[in-house]
Amino acid sequence: MRRAVPLLLLLVAPRAFGDAATDRYRQFFKEEIEGRYAGEAVSDVRAVMLRDFQKHDVPDAARWLITDVLPKEEAGDALREAVRVLGTYNNPDTVDAMAALYRSTKSAEVRTLLQAAFGRMKIDTAVGPIEAGIKDRDERVAAAACIAAGTGRRIGLRADLEGALKHKHPAVRAAALRGLRELGGDESLPLVFQSFCTDASPRVRYDAWLALTKLAKEDLPCDPEAWEEFWKKMAGEPAEGETSPWGTSFPRVNAKAGKAVNFFGIPVLGERVCLVLDTSRDMATPWRIDHQEERRKPPEERIPNFFNVKTRWSLVRAYVLDFVGAAPAEMEFGFVFFNETPTPWPEKGRFMKNRGKTAKSIETQLETRVQLASVTAMYEGLAAGWGFVKGGDPEANFDKGADTILFVTDGRPTHGELANRPERLSDECWRIAVTRHVRFHTVGLHNHQFDLLQAMARDSDGLYVHFQQAGDTAEPQDLEFWPKKKKAFEEARKAERRGGGEPGE
Repeated sequence: MRRAVPLLLLLVAPRAFGDAATDRYRQFFKEEIEGRYAGEAVSDVRAVMLRDFQKHDVPDAARWLITDVLPKEEAGDALREAVRVLGTYNNPDTVDAMAALYRSTKSAEVRTLLQAAFGRMKIDTAVGPIEAGIKDRDERVAAAACIAAGTGRRIGLRADLEGALKHKHPAVRAAALRGLRELGGDESLPLVFQSFCTDASPRVRYDAWLALTKLAKEDLPCDPEAWEEFWKKMAGEPAEGETSPWGTSFPRVNAKAGKAVNFFGIPVLGERVCLVLDTSRDMATPWRIDHQEERRKPPEERIPNFFNVKTRWSLVRAYVLDFVGAAPAEMEFGFVFFNETPTPWPEKGRFMKNRGKTAKSIETQLETRVQLASVTAMYEGLAAGWGFVKGGDPEANFDKGADTILFVTDGRPTHGELANRPERLSDECWRIAVTRHVRFHTVGLHNHQFDLLQAMARDSDGLYVHFQQAGDTAEPQDLEFWPKKKKAFEEARKAERRGGGEPGE
């Protein structure tokens, strides 16, 4: 208790009592905080220590993070926290120091994380480092910079983002589309539309579709042909002496451009999709279905093979098989089944190409070879998912690892490295999303870890679904991620208050 009171006074003193108190506070910082951090061996504890650093808004704190933590720290969790804190220091001196570190460090991960911090800074001097980042020699850094340009609404970097649509790496092109989507406006619509119709990469076409739906304010499927009428409306008949910015003909659609495929209602389109599926003992719990209600739904909204769904696992299996059966030929699959330990499949850790007997092989694996048992080591399952090939080494996987992870669970982390630490697992997923450019789509069954799955989806620009069984009365937990659902839910609640009428009456 003797240490707590002086600490509180010191936190307030610099702003209240002038230079003398500030000097004492800086000395306290150097001797206490910096010293204890350097002596702490457990990276998880160091990350927790860094969480409170925005309270230490003195030059020494920012300088120490830039000179001693970022260049020397090897633990991903602590790196993530250091960058998050730096992103809250909105002053030119901090930006200049971060820019100097950006130019001098050889670590692509540090440069990538610095771009995430630049994106959050509401200060004009951050524009220069972001602009340099878009031209960085490392594709991961360039992609992070494109996203940072959108996060900070840097309108002046629109031309740089449009130029990045020609980058050789699909992750950079996809990130540029994400940045343009955040900038808003319709200036870039023709280029976005061109990417949607012609780009060879599924992940790029998916981000182009997301950008189109926002910029054009049109709710059309992820299918180029479905947008042809919109193009004709936008192109129209140009005034005499003018040319249409949309061109004179509808873009020639790439022959390999497959449509997005639904998974628990989430549209999915990627090059390498890894399905990380919970196989703990609770997945054997019965799942209730109202068969009459399912028959009344349109075929595309029904639970696949619903008459044979008896348990949570058979529900997941039905959706997986439906997804695989409808997936485009260019999509590749990998699986991780996790309970107490993760089990990657195929065993060699290589993605399966969608051809020939692939669908039958997956069906056999899901129906006869998966054992539901034990507890939920969620972190280990996800780690196996984002490092699916080359022995689970994410650093070697940027070009060959998963670009999309479909994560399904009915619980919360109860075993393994981050057991019962959802906030830490969320931090690690954020780091992977930023540095590896992986998109997480998450599906939670029953009473799962709502906040964790929502954060995983939000931080990676993915979608989250709370999937409920018949008879559940709990309010949906995914309204933030599904605006249509939110509107329908609110209308239903209003109708209920009026006396049970149908929504919209």
